[in-house]
Amino acid sequence: MLTLDPPVLVRPKTGRKPLQPIKPTSNNIPIFQNPKQSLECVENANKENPNNGIVKKVQVFEQFEVSLADELNVMREKINRLRADKEKTEKMLKDRGLMMEMKMKELEQRGEVQKELEIEVDRLYRLNELKTLCNRILPIRSLRDKEQEKIKPDKSQGGNDQEKQVLVGCN
Repeated sequence: MLTLDPPVLVRPKTGRKPLQPIKPTSNNIPIFQNPKQSLECVENANKENPNNGIVKKVQVFEQFEVSLADELNVMREKINRLRADKEKTEKMLKDRGLMMEMKMKELEQRGEVQKELEIEVDRLYRLNELKTLCNRILPIRSLRDKEQEKIKPDKSQGGNDQEKQVLVGCN
């Protein structure tokens, strides 16, 4: 008897078998498994119990709460550090601001003193120019010089008439 065999499909050889990963990982952990949740099998004879597989989430919640508490403490510490840094920088900026204000006042005072000194120097310079100008135009003799000139001719009494005329002509 001859039996007909179904046609055989010939697959080209690619060097790998189907349903095997291309690059096997060293861990070989199933991807879809959640390590935080564990299943507890209840082996009761009561088959009417609809909850055959109870997920233990109590332990997960405790771990979650502990990790949240740790994160909360870390964040509080970070906020406290940032607050302390903020206070330090505000204090430092306030101190620098006060120093800048003091230096600005000092510079303003120095500027005012310098202006006054410049005005005084200008006055003295003008006074000196005025004095030299007056001396060039008309030499003014002081009262003391005039008195001394009067006394000198009286002492000589027999002095030259020319000298007397010159002295009298200058007055």
